[in-house]
Amino acid sequence: MRRVENAFEEFIDGVSTASDKAAFRAVAERATLKLGFCHFAYIGLAQHSQTLISTYPKQWTTRYWSQRYDLIDPVLIRARRDRDPFQWTGQQMAKGRGDQVQRLFGEAAQFGIERGVTVPIPAGFDRFALFTFAADKRSPDLHEKAAKTKDILQLMSMYFHAHVEAALKPPVGIDASSALSQREAECLAWTSRGRTMDQIGKILGVKTRTVAFHLDSARAKLDAENVAHAVALALRRGLIP
Repeated sequence: MRRVENAFEEFIDGVSTASDKAAFRAVAERATLKLGFCHFAYIGLAQHSQTLISTYPKQWTTRYWSQRYDLIDPVLIRARRDRDPFQWTGQQMAKGRGDQVQRLFGEAAQFGIERGVTVPIPAGFDRFALFTFAADKRSPDLHEKAAKTKDILQLMSMYFHAHVEAALKPPVGIDASSALSQREAECLAWTSRGRTMDQIGKILGVKTRTVAFHLDSARAKLDAENVAHAVALALRRGLIP
C-alpha cells in the first residue's frame, strides 16, 4: 500500500506544477504505470470542444474520434450517467450490443485496451470529464487492484481535472472593476448554452426578474451593447466556461 501512497504523493506534486498537455501526460503516465495499469485516458467534453490527454496509441484515438465512437461508447455513456468509479471489460460492455459497439471494443483490444477503471467527473454547465485507468488481458488482478485503490484513483482523477482546467483555461485579462459576481457569471454561462431567463431561474432557484438583473449587471460591467455581446466578451476573456 505504501507504493500506492508514494505514487499518489508524486502525482499530486506533479500536477501542481504541470502547465501544458505534455507535462500533464507525463505525470499521469508515471502514476498509471506505478499503480499497475498500462494506459490512462482523460477526456474533457464541453459544448463545442474536447480535451484529450492520454497514453492510448495515437492511431486508436484518431480512429475513435473519426468513427464517432464517443456517441456509442458504453463506458462514456455510463460515466455520464453515474457518479461513482466503475470497473469494466470490453467483453462485458459489448455483450448483447450491436455490431458497431462490438467493433469498438474489438478494435480497442487490438491496441491493448481491454479493461479498466473509469472515474466520472461532473464539471458543471453541461460539461463533463472522465479519467480511465486501462489494462490489458495480462492484468487478471484488476478487480482486487481497483478495490484497494478506488478512493485514491478517484482523488487522482479529480485533482487531474481541476489542474488541467486551471492550467489550460485561457487567461482572463481584464481589470478588477469589470469582474463578474458568481451569479452574473452563472447567468451568462447558462445564456451561452441557449437557456432562457425562465429556464435559468428554475436552474438557479431564483425569480426570472433576478436573472434579468444579473444579466443586465454583467452587461454593464463588461461595457457590452446587449446580453449576446456580454456573453461573447465573457467567453473570449475566459470569464465563463
